[in-house]
Amino acid sequence: MVIVYESKTGFTKRYAEMLAAKTGLKVYHVKEISKINQDEGIIFLGWTKVGKIQGLNKVRRYNVKAICGSGTGRTAEPDVKAVIARNNIEGIPFFYLRGGCLPLKKIKGMDRIMLSMFVKILKSRKEKDERTEESIDIILNGFDGVKEENLEPLLEWLKNQPTFR
Repeated sequence: MVIVYESKTGFTKRYAEMLAAKTGLKVYHVKEISKINQDEGIIFLGWTKVGKIQGLNKVRRYNVKAICGSGTGRTAEPDVKAVIARNNIEGIPFFYLRGGCLPLKKIKGMDRIMLSMFVKILKSRKEKDERTEESIDIILNGFDGVKEENLEPLLEWLKNQPTFR
């Protein structure tokens, strides 16, 4: 089994490297997928954008055993069932990993434009709950939620895999 990841700002890459350090599995960026035998079991990690796991389509023809999606929310957004449905990954174990976000001033291009518009929408709400305020703060100031303990459910699943023992 190997680890394959897609990362834009480095948070998902850090999870892939942490997982490799804890398991001894080799880690590959999705651009290196051609180095992997198609029969090899893959744990795929990708960052999420509006519930879509980035890079997932590049590994679909491989032997994907588990999928992790990282995002800035406390939980998968909009929710785990929606992420599974949007990505057509029913029947494959899915794990959410709280990742991070660069501060808005460090984000470039269309992502910066979209996030700036999103912040304006959030700020314009008459009633802002704690999660709305947290979202505004995360986008403006950045956030790093990468923690080893977030890998525990995946590591527990991995211990029970006959191909890993």
